Amino acid sequence: MRYTTEDIAVVIPAYNCAGFIQDTLESLFRQRELPGEVIVVNDGSTDNTDEVIRGSRYFPLIRYCQVENGGPAAARNHGVAQTARPWVAFLDADDNWVHWHKLEMQIELANLHPQAVLIDTFAEVHWGEDRVLTIDRHKDGWVFEQFLTRNVINATSSVLASTEAIRKVGGFDEDIRFGEDRLLWASLACRGQVHTVPQVTVRKVNHEGNLTACSDRNYQYRIQCVERLIRMAKVKGRQVDHIWYENLEEFFRDALRANNVPQYRNLFEKARKLSGGRVYWSRHALINAYGSLVGNFNLLNQLR
Repeated sequence: MRYTTEDIAVVIPAYNCAGFIQDTLESLFRQRELPGEVIVVNDGSTDNTDEVIRGSRYFPLIRYCQVENGGPAAARNHGVAQTARPWVAFLDADDNWVHWHKLEMQIELANLHPQAVLIDTFAEVHWGEDRVLTIDRHKDGWVFEQFLTRNVINATSSVLASTEAIRKVGGFDEDIRFGEDRLLWASLACRGQVHTVPQVTVRKVNHEGNLTACSDRNYQYRIQCVERLIRMAKVKGRQVDHIWYENLEEFFRDALRANNVPQYRNLFEKARKLSGGRVYWSRHALINAYGSLVGNFNLLNQLR
């Protein structure tokens, strides 16, 4: 069977996004080949998101659902449950699609690879007015093992995924609020191939500008995520140590950037237990000792 963009449902979880959702819809409906269905799930917004959506000129073209607030995972799952289309594309309410052939390119790549369950693209992340980061991790086939150490999908808003495969693996885990997307992508990668369109099609804007990865809550969610991935991969011994070490890198980096010595020391102790002592033979041991001695990371951050 040859698919077209008519076989795609776009799912947009919307929470308190009155200031962004109109631009997001504009970017979607500028696609040269439109999807067969657009599903917007209002996730219990407390601002005037509902008013903005209903007042949009695109409102007659979308399927609009309102649910109690359950988080983006629950909202995306609700959207997926509403469609009979074989493919789902995800678009966050504060992201934009910036390539007008995005869906067309992705569905063509899916047609070229019958075993594909997920097609992503490159993405740009804008931090304030000056810093733009291009996320361009390329996948081409069976890549499950890559998910053990990091999320290799460039952006949730870049994803086109098989509806059937999403349902078979249970969708997004609604109990994990940090890394639930990575868990789903990894589960899909166990079942089929992952491929990448090598074009930037998504623009993400960091509206908060903060380092959320340092929070203890997000750390605990990451622990849950990695534990699930390790069980999924059925790895043991040094492989497990390596997986833990690589997954904690992000938290070390953010604690260093935030000049948070107590957080860094706490992470070091946790990493020591999880990574089988490997952290002792890394730069983190030296940075931890320096922070404990000096009381800050000011000089280290200046040298970066």
